[in-house]
Amino acid sequence: MLLNKPQKTLLLVLSVIAIIMGVFVFNRLPQLQIKTSQALAWIRLSINPVEAMPTAEANSIQQLTFWLPGLMSVEADSTKTTHDELSKPLNSFLPGAVTLPPPSFNPQRDYQDWNNCGPATLALGLRYWGWQGDQFTISEVIRPKRQDKNVNIEELAGYVNQTVQGLKAEVRVGGDLAVLEALIAGGYPVIIEESFKVEKSAWPGDDQWAGHYILLTGYDRQKQYFIAQDSYHGPDRLLTYDDIAQAWQAFNHVYLVIFPTDDLPKIQQLLGANWPLEDNLKQTAALLQRQALSEPSNAFAWFNLGSSLTALQEYDMAVQAFAKARELGLPSRMLRYQFGPLIAAYQTGDTEDLERLADYALHVTPDSEEALLWKGWVYELSGDHLSAITLFNQAIQANSGYQEAKNALAIVRP
Repeated sequence: MLLNKPQKTLLLVLSVIAIIMGVFVFNRLPQLQIKTSQALAWIRLSINPVEAMPTAEANSIQQLTFWLPGLMSVEADSTKTTHDELSKPLNSFLPGAVTLPPPSFNPQRDYQDWNNCGPATLALGLRYWGWQGDQFTISEVIRPKRQDKNVNIEELAGYVNQTVQGLKAEVRVGGDLAVLEALIAGGYPVIIEESFKVEKSAWPGDDQWAGHYILLTGYDRQKQYFIAQDSYHGPDRLLTYDDIAQAWQAFNHVYLVIFPTDDLPKIQQLLGANWPLEDNLKQTAALLQRQALSEPSNAFAWFNLGSSLTALQEYDMAVQAFAKARELGLPSRMLRYQFGPLIAAYQTGDTEDLERLADYALHVTPDSEEALLWKGWVYELSGDHLSAITLFNQAIQANSGYQEAKNALAIVRP
């Protein structure tokens, strides 16, 4: 049947209304968004599977002697340091057990939204100090799009330092169980980032490894457990010292502590030699150097060494450490959370390796603002300014508050 002009107009209007209503309903049904996104990812990665992280050509790291400014060089056969240095509490002068009052946990409010463990955990940490917001108060600022699958720990600290009056946050790496005990005994819960196994594979052959934040509010040295507030599993979980030491390793034993600004001298005392950031980085790099050389098959030790060297701007050595970690094998999602290999490749002018890494990161996480940024720098280093600008804009679209992409645009825009 042929439609007359008024009927065609009505059909067009109804179609537009249906589309608008469909978009509205889709946006109002978070679970539908999640299921749709997961299904599309499965299809995409079934057609184009995720393979191992690409390796880089490098010299044999095990034969090298690293030298860090201000530190002694360490030969591979002159040490027998293991991860025990990071996992044995030494605070015999502290109470044997401490349990801080946990922040209130409302299941309807505090179980994390999709990939929102960072803001959700930070909300719990802030609530301990009387803050009144929730995870969405934070994510509106640092993670405005639900598709964003990662919030860096520096972003969490930045939120506290820039928006929460009367509180301050500090981040350090190379933590151990002793520093966790000391901070908790001092009255300060600690946020750590750790390995996490997702419940279901996101693609065929998925290793199911991911990152996750938890808030530690207590410990018992005799029973060997910490008390964790977990936005995914729930409040007051008991996690063994061994479990914490093992899961924490993949993120360079990073930790974040929130405290009232007036408590700064106390925090400085508790952190001791780890308070000056550069000293913390150097000490961590020295320990990781010994660990990597004594545990040469430990990919996380090499990766953490590369991350610490990158933070110290020792990029040539960082590239070699990352190369060894990649040779040993890393989880597929590693570059969703940590970007040291891309930074080191950029700083050493290795555009080819930077492109390999950025492409791999985007294959696993297409909407990663960090990976989009580094792909943009690949184009810029190759002289393709327009494509670089396009990628930087895409990074900003993925996260409207992403300052590094805005800075990149300011540098390259004609």
